[in-house]
Amino acid sequence: MPAYNEAPTIEAVLDDLYPRIDRLIIVDDGSTDATPDIIDRWAGGRDRSTVIHFPANHGLSAALRAGWDELRAMLARGEVRPNDVAFSIDADGQHEPGAIDGMIAHLVDHHFDCVIGSRDLSYHTGYKRFGNAVMTWIGRFAGGQRFEDIECGYRVFRVRPLLEAQEFYRGYKYSETVEVAVILARMGYRVDNAFPIDIPVARTRTRLFDAAVDAVCMPLAWYRLACWRVAPAGHRTSFTLWLPVAVLAVTVVALVLMLLKPFYLGDDSAHSYAHVWYLSESLFTRHEWPWHVAQLENGDGVMFPYGIVPWLPDALLHPIFGDWIVTASMVAGVCFLVAGLLQFRTAMRNPLLLALFFLNPLLWNGITQFQLATIWSFGFFFFAIAQFERRRYVLAAPLLGFAIAVHPMMGAGALLLFGAWELVRTRRVPWRLVAVTIPSAILASPAIWLFLSTPSIREANHAVVALSALDNLRRLSIVAFALVLPAATPFVYRHQRAVAGGLAGATALLLSLLPPSGLWERSHPRFAAYLAEHPIEAGAHYRVMVKNNHEDGMVEFMRAGAVLANEFFTESVHRQEFSGVDAYECFLATKNIDHVVLSGEYKRKFYLNESGLLGRLVALGDAEREFTGADGTLAYRVRPSPAAKRDSISDCHL
Repeated sequence: MPAYNEAPTIEAVLDDLYPRIDRLIIVDDGSTDATPDIIDRWAGGRDRSTVIHFPANHGLSAALRAGWDELRAMLARGEVRPNDVAFSIDADGQHEPGAIDGMIAHLVDHHFDCVIGSRDLSYHTGYKRFGNAVMTWIGRFAGGQRFEDIECGYRVFRVRPLLEAQEFYRGYKYSETVEVAVILARMGYRVDNAFPIDIPVARTRTRLFDAAVDAVCMPLAWYRLACWRVAPAGHRTSFTLWLPVAVLAVTVVALVLMLLKPFYLGDDSAHSYAHVWYLSESLFTRHEWPWHVAQLENGDGVMFPYGIVPWLPDALLHPIFGDWIVTASMVAGVCFLVAGLLQFRTAMRNPLLLALFFLNPLLWNGITQFQLATIWSFGFFFFAIAQFERRRYVLAAPLLGFAIAVHPMMGAGALLLFGAWELVRTRRVPWRLVAVTIPSAILASPAIWLFLSTPSIREANHAVVALSALDNLRRLSIVAFALVLPAATPFVYRHQRAVAGGLAGATALLLSLLPPSGLWERSHPRFAAYLAEHPIEAGAHYRVMVKNNHEDGMVEFMRAGAVLANEFFTESVHRQEFSGVDAYECFLATKNIDHVVLSGEYKRKFYLNESGLLGRLVALGDAEREFTGADGTLAYRVRPSPAAKRDSISDCHL
């Protein structure tokens, strides 16, 4: 019983209560009236009562905590048992002591761990009732279950659940009442808030500020429990609470900045914008389904080397939202990835583990460099394996097929990584996974065929393709983190500062080497002057060279009607030193290139010999400079000798 300046009522309440109970703890919360003297006089000679005096007022939550701490000491001394029933009751007569028998019977008969009274609030004003309804609604959200009157202070508990809940909150002002309800519900204990009780004394001391405190404390209690529940007691630190908040804030800011860009400039972004635009134009303007992109790789570019999701939905929405729909699909993909992750490993709902997942430098690289298909592929993979582990194979197979179809290399890589993990973990071949993979691979086979048909893979040097594949497989660390972090939770909590610091340092280093410039740069026409002076030549093929994250310049040419001699893959673009003028001329002839455009930024970024080789071709009469831009952009009309043409680029000895 917490008490603060309750001299007029407390003795009568104690007299009514004492015969009904086994033990009583009274906490005088620094009363300034006669309450302390009344308590001491009443408790004298009553050996089943314990009195605690605060020298100053600390609030209801502090008083209740002092009582529960004394209860914990009683449990340690063997004076009470874990399954005994404890309860709190106000000293002002607002709670009817006689109701306690019915509440305890309700708890025992229905096997509840906590029963919270549900008051008839008709005695309150409409303003108060509305406030209580708002608090109860917030409690439902924070606690994950239905409450009727979460602010009611008349409650009965089993001792063990009550004391376990005490580990995860401190309480401020009146918030103990609502926090313990939220925590018990989130811990999985059975909490009932439907037992009706009468209020003989219409009295309340709470104010708007107290309601605001409760509104904040309820979700914070849920959050604190999520952070600390699996942590050893000695590692429940404020760092554990603040790190996820900081990581979430940075992530939200980055995604919002991304959403502000109609055309996000990342190393891998233009590929998606170009394909979505071309597909949308094909569907809505030309009224055809394109298997190839007539404006990429001299018309041999594959429409779906990967990314059917989200490219197809994006293309359908492109007439409404324009390029921004592609940007939005990247942010949606990150959300989809997280949703799949939380299904795949429920342990990742722990905010600390989720924060460490987001401190993976290669995840940030994937997001900021706009690896759209990879992010969506891993999202489908997480959802697929979550269903697989729940033995929902009929649902798991098509989801896994989508994961592979969206990005065959990443989807298959994630599947192999998970299979290897299961093999090591169980020391048995995961035959069920193999069985599910077969229909998934059949479903994804058209996408796999298109992926392997991509000219960049089909025609490039096999060693180069293999090295590129190995380089791309580093992205599988996103899946590896999802597997390792839940398995290493005890280690993570013991070394949380070191782990977080190491990952944050690695992420900062990577982002300093590969800055996420798309978050602050904006796409703009890069070749407007050239295109105004030299309209696109029908049937001609263009080699347009820009920096990786300025490939919107290539898209600009496509929208002007140009056919690019390359795709957006590094293996197709050939940003490189050429072995000599003959090899370069062979390259131009074999790729059927008619125009070469080098942006000024590209020349300043890459000190390569292509400009010099073009000058040599001009001197030989096999090229002519057709444009010199104020920003250093150079454009050439090239006429390589037909004799220089080979069957394959690999024959040019570049």
